[in-house]
Amino acid sequence: MGSPGRERYEEALEVFEKVILPACISNDLDPVRADQIAVSGEITQQIFRHLYEDEVVVADVSGGNANVMYELGLRHTRDLLTVQIGEYGQLPFDITAVRTIQFSRSERGLIDARNELTRALAVGLAEGSDPVTATRIWNQEPIPAARELMLEVDESEADGEAVGEQELDEDGFMDHMARTETALPQLQEAVSDLTEVLTLMGSDAQDIGVEINVLNQSAAPASARLTLLARYGKGLQERADEFERRRARYTNLLEDIDSSVSGLFEFIETHPDSLEQEGVRKFLESIGDLARSSREAMGQLNGFAGMLNDLGSLSRSLRRPGRQLANSVQAIARATSVMDAWEAAAARIRARGAAGAA
Repeated sequence: MGSPGRERYEEALEVFEKVILPACISNDLDPVRADQIAVSGEITQQIFRHLYEDEVVVADVSGGNANVMYELGLRHTRDLLTVQIGEYGQLPFDITAVRTIQFSRSERGLIDARNELTRALAVGLAEGSDPVTATRIWNQEPIPAARELMLEVDESEADGEAVGEQELDEDGFMDHMARTETALPQLQEAVSDLTEVLTLMGSDAQDIGVEINVLNQSAAPASARLTLLARYGKGLQERADEFERRRARYTNLLEDIDSSVSGLFEFIETHPDSLEQEGVRKFLESIGDLARSSREAMGQLNGFAGMLNDLGSLSRSLRRPGRQLANSVQAIARATSVMDAWEAAAARIRARGAAGAA
């Protein structure tokens, strides 16, 4: 009792009992824990069979347990519903790009995770899910030799045009443009959602500041201030959880839109005459505006992150939400850096277009 291994086991059991089990029951699923199948440290044939055959696998990736990561890799060879969940700050770096239901280990955080997992399972069972990159690769047709990737001429076609199989699946200019037009407003909405939570946290900080000043003026004991900070910390944790949920939506949108934006840049660079189209010019301008506004927002966020680093020195109750918020801000900064590359590409294309016109 009290050993690190025992604590990890009890934390994992809590997630199973409070999050995974009720979410599965709500979807008429009968969940089985891997450690109910095999002894500690052993991956048996039964587990391999479950990974290969079961309709659903839920992987708790908190802490990056070696067996869990190995089993998750095996599962990714199957085009079956797989859902990842993990505690904030404990996700292995290599799988952060895969969508994961993240939670905080609090009563509210576990309830939110249970509800989100319930919805994810319901949608996945009804509609299926998008396989991760590894799954798509493992399950695609055998990759032909390099010489077979050359364009083949269909001799049955009268015009003798060469058709590459890979080209048939590639998105065209209008595909990328349509997706970008849909995603950009969603991205702006996600930024507004993040700003909304920041505004609320600023208001909360002002309120608590007023209350602390009242206690200071009345020479109240330190215990009174500590009680006040504990209450503030509880509310801040709820704000941090909401901020992280909105951060995840923002970064997921950025990831989704990046390929389409890059596809548009590639098309415009290889088709300079497209710069004569008003829609293309507006697109390049909007990219520049979006990048500049994101830098301004990141300046405010970085200042906010600096303030968060000082919260833990006030009270232990503020360290967890402060650290979580700081991690969220860092994740936003990493994701937003892609906009700098967009802006540079847009500026390069516009400069070439201006030079060509001159």
